[in-house]
Amino acid sequence: MTHIHPFRLFVFLLLCCTRVITFAQSDSYQTIPESLRGYWQYKTENVSDWNGPLIGENFVEALYTVFQVEQMEKKTDGSYLFHLRNQNGNKMDFRFTPISEDSAIIFYQGWKEPKHCVRKQIPDHTEMLTPTTLPDIIYKKWVEGLSGNVIYEFTRDGKFIYDGKTWDIVSAGHFLNKEYRLLAKNGERYKLLYLSFPFPNSMKVAAELQNETVFPIATSRPEVYTITGCWVNQATGEWTIGFFENFAVYQCRFWDYESIQIKKDETVVKLKNNTTRLTLSLKHKNRASCNIAFGKDNPQKYILCNGKHLPDYPLTDTTPFIDNGYRTDSATLTGYLRNLPSSRPFDVSIPDMITGKEEKYQTDIDSLGRFTLRFPVLNSHNVFIDWGRTTIWSAVEPGETYFLYVDYAQQQKLFMGKKARVLNELLSHEGLRESLDYNEEQKRSNLECLHKTQERLHRQLEFRKKTLQEHPLLSDKYRYYTEQELRYDAASTLMQRRFSVDRNKQEHLEDEFMNYIDSAFYPHPVHPYTLLRGYNSFMRDYIGYIDDTTPSSNSLTLTPQNMERLYFAFEAEGKVRLSEEEKNALRSFSKYQEEIEKLQIAKADSATIKAYTKEQETVIKPQIEIIEQLIARDGLLNEYMTGQMYVNAINNSMAIIDSLQMDKDLREILKTKCYYEMLQYTHKELPDSLISKFKKEVTNPSLQSYVLVQQQKYDKVSHKTIEHPESLMPNAPLEGITDGEQLFRKIIEPYKGKVIYLDIWGTWCGPCKDMMQYAGNIKNLFAGKEVVFLYLCNHSTDKSWKNIIKEYSLTSKSSVHYNLPDKQQSAIEKYLGVHSFPTYMLIDKEGNIVNRKAPRPTMENQLLNAVYKELEK
Repeated sequence: MTHIHPFRLFVFLLLCCTRVITFAQSDSYQTIPESLRGYWQYKTENVSDWNGPLIGENFVEALYTVFQVEQMEKKTDGSYLFHLRNQNGNKMDFRFTPISEDSAIIFYQGWKEPKHCVRKQIPDHTEMLTPTTLPDIIYKKWVEGLSGNVIYEFTRDGKFIYDGKTWDIVSAGHFLNKEYRLLAKNGERYKLLYLSFPFPNSMKVAAELQNETVFPIATSRPEVYTITGCWVNQATGEWTIGFFENFAVYQCRFWDYESIQIKKDETVVKLKNNTTRLTLSLKHKNRASCNIAFGKDNPQKYILCNGKHLPDYPLTDTTPFIDNGYRTDSATLTGYLRNLPSSRPFDVSIPDMITGKEEKYQTDIDSLGRFTLRFPVLNSHNVFIDWGRTTIWSAVEPGETYFLYVDYAQQQKLFMGKKARVLNELLSHEGLRESLDYNEEQKRSNLECLHKTQERLHRQLEFRKKTLQEHPLLSDKYRYYTEQELRYDAASTLMQRRFSVDRNKQEHLEDEFMNYIDSAFYPHPVHPYTLLRGYNSFMRDYIGYIDDTTPSSNSLTLTPQNMERLYFAFEAEGKVRLSEEEKNALRSFSKYQEEIEKLQIAKADSATIKAYTKEQETVIKPQIEIIEQLIARDGLLNEYMTGQMYVNAINNSMAIIDSLQMDKDLREILKTKCYYEMLQYTHKELPDSLISKFKKEVTNPSLQSYVLVQQQKYDKVSHKTIEHPESLMPNAPLEGITDGEQLFRKIIEPYKGKVIYLDIWGTWCGPCKDMMQYAGNIKNLFAGKEVVFLYLCNHSTDKSWKNIIKEYSLTSKSSVHYNLPDKQQSAIEKYLGVHSFPTYMLIDKEGNIVNRKAPRPTMENQLLNAVYKELEK
């Protein structure tokens, strides 16, 4: 039920009333003629919007609120003017003009124009129920929060008790399968209730423009309400224990109630957790404070936390974040989510400095809203907790256990745990957030962006300074984390400007820009380095910028002599079998180049060299054609050259990292990241020589495991058998075809009469590979249908191509894969107008391209509609 906008409109209407009519308040109301009563409805744009009044015995509904009729006047034109008043004393005039038995014009005071209505026997989108056949979930005593105060009690005789009065349910309906609408009567007064169940174990009640969430009373142990709530140790400021209807929370664990004994001013609670028992004594001063003794410990004073977050801690805390030297450990988060708005699994995302991704870990939530999640951390770590639902950005420390309590109805969020203080402080004292307009930032020059970012950082730091002055006991962790967060949010924003310079033109960021970066940010890193995602982003782009602007030695020159040497080495290793014709061609081409070099050494003039080249043209040209066919046949040379480029790229990155001032930990982290990214880029194992080099440069076992685990993974993938090998199409039938359109038509010819979903991708393309994980779901959508999945791979080695196909299980009876030579693939892409990767296209049964920007695999509904549209033609 959409209440927000109608409620606002109603308040506006009341404010707009220009005519004030006074009537003596009375407990008796005017009776409305039977001919006017009923559900009167008009058309609305949204089915859940208020669409007209219910007119009853002595009331008229206006925007979900009952207005009793104080006076009623019948006019000479046949219309009725009602003077209305609701239970809050708000007054309103309502005019009703009958047109026919079931048709009328209605007009509320404050409306711009009247509306035409028709009478309905049953309201639209409503299943009518009897007052005694409501669902079982409603027939309970409902209490307010953890207070134990009964607000509503529904009984099976068609009644409910509210505010000490018994109301008869006159009518009931189930609207849009999402809420129950009740009309109730007490004496001459009527009341409308709207009941919904957005959270498990709770009920939302909307009535008289008010919403409240209520909970079923703890019938098995009602005495628990003497102690329910989250109790905070007044001396330490820590949330120590929480009592809820079905369990207690202590030391970040769930405890069952064995017994609760209430004496005059003392409550004795016995708890159990597996075989562990605990007895507590609570001596109450009032509902908001008490003295609690745990076991034989001396009692201490506790206060009830009723706010959204914990109050400020009363003691100083100068402990820093743990730095464990970057050894993989874990953190544990246990929690209770009250009034849970959705049942999806609970998750925690870790921005990983090595992988460059936010690694997500998740767990199911039980029927009471409880969960436990243990996840790996490399050190003290930035975490994103249950983003999109709970949405907490914080930091955890290795080896620690935390407990999270969230009440979504009350918007309360609390952490429990030995190291939970900074998490609570970050919840309680948020910094000044200023979002940047991406389009506006793109229009600014680098120096304009620098100055705007400096101004923003200054404002944020001043706001933080004021917060610290107002809350002087905030911990050193809070102080450090919030300062570094602001600094590296600014730093990461600035280093994104690396993409504003053209590396091909050897452009650089301005000196003023980089001088600020090099003085304000780079020399003062956050510790540990994993503590903030902003620092990770900054270092990624900082190293990337240096790499972009440093002359690269990544280019490779392959001479005919080297080619001859390599192919004979390949043959010796059993990788290829050369024919005599191929061997002669390699030797001839090598000798030809040697003669050219001799002439150059002898300082022969250009005319002499040109004459020799012309003389040898008819001899050497057929040999070159043989060599080109050899290169295209097995891809060995391309594989080798690509590998050498990777080696050079690694060496360049290592040289840049070694040239910068940093400690051993950061150096090893950045080097691990380079090797890991190379594995992810190629999707195949690195040469043994590179792995040996990596082990010498990175000695931290936890960092080593990032690369070595991936190396083992791709080694295993390389030896994996391809399922449905017929999906991998040979290039031989297409040999000699150079025209892009002709190639494309030849490829799709066998699939005429079927819809083709075309994916143009590359093994080097990160977004392409990200989409591959959804390929299986898409194929399942069209299982048994006349749909073909055609993959054309761009500029990729044969091994990487096959490895990714195996890794993501991309073969099937309906899949077709090509890895064409570069010239042929380029010709097809030119014909199709491909400018980015991945590119998806849809081809109809006749072979026509009907959508050059087809939905991606993640867009299931759009893709489903687009494909079925073609299937049904």
